Amino acid sequence: MNNKKILPIETNEITPEMKASLKTRVITAIVMTVILVPCIFIGSWAYAIAGAILGAFAAYELVHVSKPSKRFRIPIYIMTIMLVESYIFWIFIKNNVVYLISEHEFTNIWSIFDTNFTNIEISIIALVSTAAVYFVFSFLDDDTTIFMVVYYIAMSVIIGVCFQSFMYLRYSPFTAFGANQELTSSNIFKYLQSSFLLIYVLLGVFMNDIGAYFTGILFGKHRVNPRISPKKTWEGIVGGIVFSMALSLTFALVMSAVGYPIFPVLDLDHWYYVLILSLTMPMIGDIGDFVFSAIKRYFGVKDFSNLLPGHGGVLDRFDSLIFGAALVSCFLVMITGGWTFGIRDFPGAQIVNALINIF
Repeated sequence: MNNKKILPIETNEITPEMKASLKTRVITAIVMTVILVPCIFIGSWAYAIAGAILGAFAAYELVHVSKPSKRFRIPIYIMTIMLVESYIFWIFIKNNVVYLISEHEFTNIWSIFDTNFTNIEISIIALVSTAAVYFVFSFLDDDTTIFMVVYYIAMSVIIGVCFQSFMYLRYSPFTAFGANQELTSSNIFKYLQSSFLLIYVLLGVFMNDIGAYFTGILFGKHRVNPRISPKKTWEGIVGGIVFSMALSLTFALVMSAVGYPIFPVLDLDHWYYVLILSLTMPMIGDIGDFVFSAIKRYFGVKDFSNLLPGHGGVLDRFDSLIFGAALVSCFLVMITGGWTFGIRDFPGAQIVNALINIF
C-alpha cells in the first residue's frame, strides 16, 4: 500500500498592493474594451481612426521616454508622429487614395479602408526622410546624439510597420474572403468575419499576458532576467504560452469548423499553420515585452507614459501585441505569396489530414 502523502502546491502570497494593482488594471482593460471592440467589429473608418490615434500616442511615447532635447523637443515629437503615421498608412496611400484621386471620383468612400490590402510595405522615400530628419536634428543640437538618432530611426520604423500589421490583420481578410464573408445584412457589421483574424491575434497575445500574469503571481519562483524585467518568471512564461495556445488554437479551429474560418489559409485543412502561429505568437509576444522593457530600463523609467492607469502607456500595453501582430502578418504574407516551407508535405501533417477527412 502506498502511504506517500501528496504534497500541496505552494502558491505565492497575494498582497494588498497586488490586489489594488489588479483592480486598476481590470478597470482600465474594461474601458479599453468598450472603446476599441466596436471599432474592431465595424472596421473601415472607425478602426482606421482608432489605429491612427493609438499610433500617434505610441510615437509620442517612444520620444517621451528618451527625454529629448529641450531645444527641439516639439519638432521631434511632431516629426516622429508624422513619420510613424506615414508608415502605418502607406498601403492606404499607395493602393487606395492614389487610385481614387486618379479616377477623380469617390463613389464609395468606405471602400478606401476595405480593399487591396494584401501586403506589408514601407515607403523608401519615408525611410530616407526619417534618417534625414533625425540626422539634421543631431547636426543642429549637441544633445541629440548619434545614438538617439539611431534609436529614433529604428523605433519609428518598427512601430510604424508593426502598427501597419494591425491594419493588415483587420483589412486583408476582407479582400481575401470577398463577398463570401458577409454574416449580416447590416451595413455597419457586414464585414464581421473579416474581424476574426484580428480577434484571434488579440486573444492569443492578451491571453498570454493574462496567463503569464496570474501564473507568475501564484507560482513564479525563477526569474528570467531580473536586469530587464524583475517580475518575469519562467513559470509565468510557460503558463502564458500554454494558456494562449489553448484558447487561440481552439478559437481558430472552432470558427473554421462552423464555416467561418479566420483566414482562407487558416482553416481545418491548414491546421498546421494555425498550430504554428498559436504556438509562436505568445513566444514572439514575450520577446516584444522584453525588448520594450529593455528600452525602459536603459532610459531609467518604469512606464512609457501614464495614459492607461495600471498599464502604463500604449507601448506598455501593446508591447507584446506589436510583435505578435507583425509575426502573424508577415507569416500570412509569405504563405499567401506561395511560401509553404514544405509543411504540407510533412508526414505528420499528412496523417492528421487523413484523420480529419475520416472524421
